[in-house]
Amino acid sequence: MAKINHNNYLDIVDSVWSSAKEKGIMHLNSEEQNFNGKNFTINNKDLKNFGTCGYLGLETHPDLIAQSVELTRKFGTQLSMSRAYIRPTYIQELEELISQIFDGNKVICYTSTSNAHISVIATIIKPDDLIILDQQVHFSVQFPSKNTKLQGTEVKMVRHSNYQMLEEMIRENYNKYNRIWYMADGVYSMHGDLPDTTILKKLLDKYPKLHLYFDDAHGMSWDGKNGAGYIYNRLGVSKRIVLISTLAKGFGCVGGTAVFGDAEMYRRTDIFGGPLSYSHPLSPANVGAAIASAKIHLSADIYSYQSELKELMDYMNLRLEEKNLTNISSPDSPIYFIGSGLNKVTRNFVHRVLQEGIYVNTATFPVVPNDKSGLRFTLTRHNTKVDIDLLTDVLAYHLPKAIEEEGDNVQRVYEEFGIHLEKKENNSSIKHINNPNLVVEEYNSIQDISSIDWDRMFQDRGNISHSGMQAMEEIFSNNEKPEENWSFHYIIVKDKAGKIVLATFFTGAIYKDDIVAQENVSKQIEEVRKNDRYYLCSKTLAMGSLFCEGDFVYLDVEHAEWRNAVKHLFGFVSKVKKEIEATAVIFRDFEEGNVLNQILEEEGYAKIRMPNTNIIKNPKWNTTDDLLALIKSKKKRDNIKQYAIRHLDKFDVKIKNYITDEEASRYFDLFSNVKKANYSFNFFQYPEKMARVLSKYKEWEFVEISLKENNQVVAVIFGYSGSNHYCPLILGLDYNYINTHHIYKQAMFQMVKRGNELNKKITYLGLTADFEKQKYLALTIPQWAYLKVDETYNLELIESYSNNRNQQ
Repeated sequence: MAKINHNNYLDIVDSVWSSAKEKGIMHLNSEEQNFNGKNFTINNKDLKNFGTCGYLGLETHPDLIAQSVELTRKFGTQLSMSRAYIRPTYIQELEELISQIFDGNKVICYTSTSNAHISVIATIIKPDDLIILDQQVHFSVQFPSKNTKLQGTEVKMVRHSNYQMLEEMIRENYNKYNRIWYMADGVYSMHGDLPDTTILKKLLDKYPKLHLYFDDAHGMSWDGKNGAGYIYNRLGVSKRIVLISTLAKGFGCVGGTAVFGDAEMYRRTDIFGGPLSYSHPLSPANVGAAIASAKIHLSADIYSYQSELKELMDYMNLRLEEKNLTNISSPDSPIYFIGSGLNKVTRNFVHRVLQEGIYVNTATFPVVPNDKSGLRFTLTRHNTKVDIDLLTDVLAYHLPKAIEEEGDNVQRVYEEFGIHLEKKENNSSIKHINNPNLVVEEYNSIQDISSIDWDRMFQDRGNISHSGMQAMEEIFSNNEKPEENWSFHYIIVKDKAGKIVLATFFTGAIYKDDIVAQENVSKQIEEVRKNDRYYLCSKTLAMGSLFCEGDFVYLDVEHAEWRNAVKHLFGFVSKVKKEIEATAVIFRDFEEGNVLNQILEEEGYAKIRMPNTNIIKNPKWNTTDDLLALIKSKKKRDNIKQYAIRHLDKFDVKIKNYITDEEASRYFDLFSNVKKANYSFNFFQYPEKMARVLSKYKEWEFVEISLKENNQVVAVIFGYSGSNHYCPLILGLDYNYINTHHIYKQAMFQMVKRGNELNKKITYLGLTADFEKQKYLALTIPQWAYLKVDETYNLELIESYSNNRNQQ
């Protein structure tokens, strides 16, 4: 089958972050001419800084600045030479001082923490190791870990700080690998939460093959003896613990450090270590500042600075508790997260805080689930208690207003983040959709809906007419396998006069989360599903269903109440999602320019690329010569003649509305061949009774293609005939004849021919095989879906399959 354009994880990020940039809350440019750590100047406005990670404020310390200048004067701006040739004296001095901070353990300094990870992971990880990534471990750890797949190293992922899942994975794989590495952060950068080092100690004792690899960049300096960081203070380093830390953030400079308790790991990394040897070393200016900072860390001053920050943290925690905000961060780190829910609320919230003269960060998808975004801020010694009072007052004032202004519910948002909000009488922040101008009707079966009303809206949108929905409900009910039983949910919103403003339907079903992943990714995942059928699957509430495609929403945008009708739609989706215990919601299929696109993004849905759809707006033709005359491209005409028209006399083509059980079984087998061969749009097989059920409905027909030479049925088209359109939805093929008789190309010709014979205005040729369909003048139309997930673990795990060594 032809390949399709797949959604890419980075496309989703691009969409979400571009929107945040347009709203003026991310990718900002500062304008200050000097920086003292306390303020930024953005858009000619001074903002108090609650966004940087220089926790101890050392980046403006006079000793660091003076030493940076001194080394620059002595050694110039750079030494353009690999340290594999020469390691200058100032880097030797720095590494000796950093080693003292870490009790004499071996240390290597890098130009960045990211380079440290690339260097160390590539050097110490071997093909017979297993890497287990915490779901939220920093990207700079995930990236080089995924690259180890190219040498054959297995990389898995566990849900964030889920130690039960971690231990299960250790046990399951214990005898398969020489070493098992758990890679995690010392302090997680979004929520400021901390790993449970007590549990990890027990696991180390219990499993001798277990090794720990930590990125403690956010834990450095403000915690521990000599400011050695959160992890070193609790676990240290050993032959089974490797620590990557930083010269940036709390340390006040630029650069990364790798700390080893194993002499051989240190030696191998030091002798080459990838970017350690083929990139520039730290500049004299950076090293000068780092040497000065290291001396502070080795003095009593470090404890004074830690104590000052701890006092500010205690005060911040007190004020946040008093304000009863949606704070879900650890009280033991200087990183804070105030949940606001939907992306549109977060954008509003952050914008409001910026307008109050306070700089904070935006935390949005994919680093957090797309309906659990929020405002992130950090605390440094540059801040004062007066600043904290101002910030917490501003947060408490604007959070409910941002929620209300974007049409969300304060009570709901607090509950979403597990925070209790005392209900008050006349609390205007708790809103319910109560519009006397609209009436909302909800149904669980098409049988309860007027066929006249439904068909007036949907009879020419693929196979979702009233009769088409009856067939669908019958196929996907009363089956043995869970994935073959769908729930159906219809909503119709009318005005007081009974005029329909909005109508659509959703299905609840078990989806494969890799439904639009790259084919090689789905193939790898399907191997796992041979033993774990529902691996990386989610209960999903989806607009439309996996048995249809097209425009599933009727919306009268000329009606004065259409926006309120859309609000009812989102309320309906939220309610149904809870009722069926879905963890993902999908709105599909939308073309560019649809009025709902922007609204969906504002509601926190991530925009993802779907396979293109292909539509022929049928020009009438009577003979094959007439058809070819319509096609301007000689190359396309020649291809159709060579592979389809010249072979017409080899086939018998029969149109059947009613089929026997034996035929239904044969047709289903042919369809199964296509389903098994095509990973482009990956979903569970349809129920085997599908063809038998469809033969009961007059709108459905079967185009049977058989060989004259032996009467063998080699292809079948399941076609739905609407009043003005033809929809050949399902194709079955005998792959033994794909190359010898070109039966796919023959089936494509017969689809087009049948739509023309029926004198339909439009033929829907469906997803995939764009190039083949374009030969017949099909319009290829990009389609988009909008996704919201409760948490991003499955998406991240699927993305991790993308560069396995065995990809095809």
